[in-house]
Amino acid sequence: MLRIVIVLLILFVPNVALAEEAKSQKELLETFMEEAMEEYKIPGASLGVVQNGEVTYKQSFGKQGNGEPVTNQTLFTIGSVSKPLTSLGIMKLAEKGDIQLDEPIDSYISFDYGQSDSRYEITIRQLLSHTSGIGTYEGLQIADQNLRRKEAIAEAVEELEPVELTAEPGEIHQYSAANYLLLGKIIEEVSGIPFAEYMQKEVFASLGMDRTFATYSEAEKSGYQPGHQSWFGNPVKSDLWFDDSGAPYGYMASTLDDMTTFITRLADQENLLSEPYLTMYFSPEVHRKEDYYYGLGWRMNTNGDDPFIFHGGETPDTRAELFISHSKDYAFVLLTNKNNFSEVMQTVHMKEGIRSIIEKQEMVPLPETSYKMQWLTLSVTAFITLLSLLNLIRLARKKVIHQRIWFGLAVFSILVAILLIPILVTIFKAPWHTIVAYGSDVAILFNVLIAVLLTNGILSFAILGWIKGKGNTLSQSA
Repeated sequence: MLRIVIVLLILFVPNVALAEEAKSQKELLETFMEEAMEEYKIPGASLGVVQNGEVTYKQSFGKQGNGEPVTNQTLFTIGSVSKPLTSLGIMKLAEKGDIQLDEPIDSYISFDYGQSDSRYEITIRQLLSHTSGIGTYEGLQIADQNLRRKEAIAEAVEELEPVELTAEPGEIHQYSAANYLLLGKIIEEVSGIPFAEYMQKEVFASLGMDRTFATYSEAEKSGYQPGHQSWFGNPVKSDLWFDDSGAPYGYMASTLDDMTTFITRLADQENLLSEPYLTMYFSPEVHRKEDYYYGLGWRMNTNGDDPFIFHGGETPDTRAELFISHSKDYAFVLLTNKNNFSEVMQTVHMKEGIRSIIEKQEMVPLPETSYKMQWLTLSVTAFITLLSLLNLIRLARKKVIHQRIWFGLAVFSILVAILLIPILVTIFKAPWHTIVAYGSDVAILFNVLIAVLLTNGILSFAILGWIKGKGNTLSQSA
């Protein structure tokens, strides 16, 4: 009898301990998510965790853009987390023998990147690993255009063409949306069907993701709601950012249920791909820094003690994080419905906090977000507005005018207004439409500043002409 009791205790006690640990983890995750959303003013979010092949946590929080509660079936655009899905689509074509990863892309699509004038050729593998030689800026130029039609990918490729390479193919890693746009075009040409249709048939359906879409029309039919942009951290409902041409690199829409299914399949790797394509899919390709590499659609850390793969993603009104630790047998996905360029680290901090809870059962403090750029821009705009107003009043009241000084100030004001956007594009290394999309608050303030400078210059000229017309003295020197 005593032996039976001992055996029962041996079997029962560990299960109780595991149940208590799971309960503690669930409570910590829920508390952490609520605190993070409050700290970062995130209206809505979803989090799914998979451990040892089982879903151990799946919860949604907050509200959608239309005020309805976020559920596990709520659609989010997943940003660059779309890239591992596009990569999986390419690998399936390679698995079937329809493409070769190290063949030049010229074998599959007609695209001008100056290859006729050089000995360099871009391969599919180089597109997957962002080593094609196409620069980041060139990718941003064709990204986030809100194209919504069947031929959107082809149209964006035509706009990209011809592209001038900024490096020799295979030489360096340059993260660029253009690479995955071209992969989307290759999928269309090789499969003979639209990218969204191919992904639905060959990737989403095979993974069991029945509410994941690669076009706005399909997402809208299933209840997609825009997320939020940010004004000094405060959420402002987005007008609508969903670019069909961007589906291969960042505009797929999915739900927590579907993304949790995806990470479950990624974690166990069962029936995902056959060899050697499965190994290639999760292998590093190009070194980035320290132990960090980029693979075929994945960011990865190859540290022997703690290897993991991951990818973040963003659109102008959402952010997402996907993380997988094969060595520790867990994975998670985080979806949020607010974004701004100054908030890029918020979900990264949340990702690290979730890792700490899963691995150590510990909550870590959340760093604050800095809005120095916004406050600086607001301060400069307010100062120049006040200064311009005072100068115009002063000019109108003067009877003797230092013509050259006032004329020079008017010209300078107009020139700065004209040159301000090109200067900002150079500083941020991004097209103006990208700055508007990902930093709407700063972009509006800069537009106000431009309007103030133009108004100041034009009114200065008008007042100078009015004073001259009245016969007042215009001094020619200071």
